[in-house]
Amino acid sequence: MVRVNLPAQRRQESESQRELELTCMSNLLSAPAARVYFKDLQSRFLLVSAGWIAAYAPGRSAADLIGKTDFDVFSAEHASAASRDEQRVIETGESIVGKVELETYGGRTATWVSTTKMPLRDEHNRIIGTFGLSRDVTAQTMAENTLAEQALQLIAQNERLRELDRLKDEFIGMFSHELRTPLASILGYAEILMEDGLSGPDADHCVEVIDRNAKRLLRLAGDLQLLAQINSGQMPMEFRSADLAEIAASAVDEMRPEADRKHIDLVLSATAISRLAVDPTRIAQLLGNLLSNAVKFTPEGGKVEVKLGTEGDEAVLTVSDTGIGIPAADRERIFERFFRTAIAKRQAIQGTGLGLTITQAIVAAHNGTIAVESDEGHGSTFTVRLPLWPMPAPGAEEPGPPAA
Repeated sequence: MVRVNLPAQRRQESESQRELELTCMSNLLSAPAARVYFKDLQSRFLLVSAGWIAAYAPGRSAADLIGKTDFDVFSAEHASAASRDEQRVIETGESIVGKVELETYGGRTATWVSTTKMPLRDEHNRIIGTFGLSRDVTAQTMAENTLAEQALQLIAQNERLRELDRLKDEFIGMFSHELRTPLASILGYAEILMEDGLSGPDADHCVEVIDRNAKRLLRLAGDLQLLAQINSGQMPMEFRSADLAEIAASAVDEMRPEADRKHIDLVLSATAISRLAVDPTRIAQLLGNLLSNAVKFTPEGGKVEVKLGTEGDEAVLTVSDTGIGIPAADRERIFERFFRTAIAKRQAIQGTGLGLTITQAIVAAHNGTIAVESDEGHGSTFTVRLPLWPMPAPGAEEPGPPAA
């Protein structure tokens, strides 16, 4: 008969199992790729793997980290967040699996990691701490962030393209109207002249209407041509010595008949400014656009004021009106091509949405700035600032701004 000592056999099996577990734990802690830690209830390190040390505390030993906390390794912000997570695991007994977080250190590059934290239990299933595993996902996270940013940029670009497409369609409709109106007027009055054989004041009136509408068409064609040149970066500029006050006076005189028709008080206030290097034609166009808008958007009996002066090394030109103003939501977009404010559309005020785009391009070509202040219902003020370029010496080339 063979007798077997069962308790002794069981003890031997238990010890073998224990040795196997210790061997597995030893291999786990010494593996360079395994980032594992064990902590007590106060989040102090009990055991730390070689992989964890290499990743987060290079140059330190496992013995040195025993009894320490994350505050001895990471930034206070990261250590505090980790401690809160571990206390939650201890209190609830529930694991935190695959949490992606940014690990920050003092004087070292921050990294993204995916961390799993679980309750550490004794043989009686009581929670005696926590243990966790982490892996570096910096490259993956950065790639995902880049893709997300690119996706957002693509969405924004698509929105801008859709908006431009809408504005283009809207512009085509407005442009057709802007063409039809003066063309119909020209054809109508030309027909009167041809059929009725008018002479004297009546004929002069017909010719004046035809001339005015023909010039309107010419300006529209010029704006379109200039817009194409602006978009291609080839807007022609001819800088020479000019008197801003004279240009302003001419622009005001040109706009005065329209202002008088609406009983608008059009005022020019200019201080003496030395001649400076500008493109007179473009500056006149700039002023014409601002004055045209001011008169167009100011009700009858209002006021439009043009001021010219200097501040420091800049010439400052302002055009103010007592008109309908610009809604706050539209102020950031008024310089976009084809854009027209909601109030302009609502009141069916003529326009192509090109004037301020062209004006801004002219200001930029002079290395200047343009800004607007407006209060809806109480008018607007456009302020243009141009650098006072020094005059050249006698016999030198015509002045012009340095490359922007």
